[in-house]
Amino acid sequence: MKLFVRLLITALIHGLAATSQATAADEAPRYNQIHFQVERSRPVENDRMQAVLSLTAEDDNAARLADQINRSMDAALKTTKARAKVEARTGGYRTYPVYNKEKIQRWHATQELLLESSDFAELGNLIGQLQERLQITSLIFSVSSARRATIEDELIAQALDAFKQRAELVRKQLAAKAYRIVDVSINTGGGQPAPIMMRAAALAAESVAPPAVEAGTSTLSVNVGGVIELQ
Repeated sequence: MKLFVRLLITALIHGLAATSQATAADEAPRYNQIHFQVERSRPVENDRMQAVLSLTAEDDNAARLADQINRSMDAALKTTKARAKVEARTGGYRTYPVYNKEKIQRWHATQELLLESSDFAELGNLIGQLQERLQITSLIFSVSSARRATIEDELIAQALDAFKQRAELVRKQLAAKAYRIVDVSINTGGGQPAPIMMRAAALAAESVAPPAVEAGTSTLSVNVGGVIELQ
């Protein structure tokens, strides 16, 4: 039993010593480490369009107002369902009182309808149809998730190649025999959708021409940063 205890204590001592040595090695200062980053970017045509439309009304009777909003939005959704290429969902719904000398004079209500599609002509025609009752709040153009992923993969490959070329340049300029990569990080960004705000105006016409739109481009970018150690 005593022998076992001594062996156990010895093993613990060796284990602690090894841990201390490893910790000391990790904390030892490192030299010839260089940090730098490269970036690759590309303008990409927007292929996704989102429209935010709003339905607004007022009435001195809250229940009658709610019924009006609900019926109008239901009709708008039925019209939208006929467009297979357009995705639709309802947005915020808000009702609040309008006061006159601290007394409720009437009620105001608004609800949003969000439409999204890659078929700009289809969505534009639908918007023109819905503008008989709804008003455009904003139009947003962006790069679809699938297209973004494809472009970002290409940019990542280009950025990594650029990182290796920069590392080789640093090695040559500093007359080092070789280098090893210590750390690398890859960050993607850019291409955030920019809303085009529209002036909300009630349109009483029986038919409305589709809005004129130009999708434009978004710039996608990939940043590769890392640390190399010259040897």
